[in-house]
Amino acid sequence: MSTRATIACANEDGTFQATYLHYDGYPEFAGVILNQRFNSIEKVSALLAGGELRSLTSQAGGPEYLARARPPKHVCDTGSLLEFARNCDANYLYVFQNQTWHCQKL
Repeated sequence: MSTRATIACANEDGTFQATYLHYDGYPEFAGVILNQRFNSIEKVSALLAGGELRSLTSQAGGPEYLARARPPKHVCDTGSLLEFARNCDANYLYVFQNQTWHCQKL
């Protein structure tokens, strides 16, 4: 069974870019990978630009995107972000804000 997550980046205007992560969304894995490998706005933006994720790691070493990945979702506020995460059946929500990752169990 997969542990789904939503990964998001807060924009300066209070909106968010968000995407879906299908596998290994628990903090002991996804949280560690996000903190170690995606620790700047540039790296987070590049990660999200690929759209929906199958996994944060692949045999090639980088993230693995879903074959028919939808682009990241632009959401207006925190309430809409939580709704998006719940609609993805996410167990966790990760938000990159002020150069720091924040994790919330849903």
